[in-house]
Amino acid sequence: MYYFKQNGEKIEKYQINFNKEEIEKLKLEIINNCSFIKHVEYTSDYSPKFKDISLIKKFKSKYVGKKEYFEEAREIYSYSYDEYNPPYLVELINRLLNGDITSIDNILNYYIISNELSIDDKIKIVNQELIGIAPENINAKKEKLQELENLLETKKLNQHRQSIVPFYKQLISLINFDLVDSLSISEIKRVEDFLGISSLEIDKVFDNSKVNETAKILKK
Repeated sequence: MYYFKQNGEKIEKYQINFNKEEIEKLKLEIINNCSFIKHVEYTSDYSPKFKDISLIKKFKSKYVGKKEYFEEAREIYSYSYDEYNPPYLVELINRLLNGDITSIDNILNYYIISNELSIDDKIKIVNQELIGIAPENINAKKEKLQELENLLETKKLNQHRQSIVPFYKQLISLINFDLVDSLSISEIKRVEDFLGISSLEIDKVFDNSKVNETAKILKK
């Protein structure tokens, strides 16, 4: 796997090496320690479908009865489980393990920034909304109180959630960048002029799956 990077007036070519087993192990640690956990409970006559069963913990199901339809009777079950929502870094790791070289730039430029409100901010907002509901509006108060109770439960579930920072640093340390060669941008332009081809055509010299920002650089 090769990675191309602009360094001043040169384009450097790096061989990317990493131990898949070590990074897989780190990915599981990130999921288990840094995911945002949401508890889910509901009843249905349809079984739940999950995109990734590994992100579902403490799954329980219990038969509660039957539901009569015009054409059939279906069994109803109650379901409860904890759903783990891992940070975006896990998706980038999966892309890296699948050989997607474009994931390297995303990993190197990974900023731990979130515009989402914290759980404490959400609790404060819902609590203020609860206070603002008229005393005689019992149903609205019950619904808002249930929302507040769910948020408090979510906060409790996530009280041991860890920062992604040390895991991110560990990931960077597990990826080795070995410089293979470099070429000046002026040399590439000279080849373009010599062959009478455009930057778009010279892109074809490279495997596009291995070139990240190189195409953009050549077009400047």
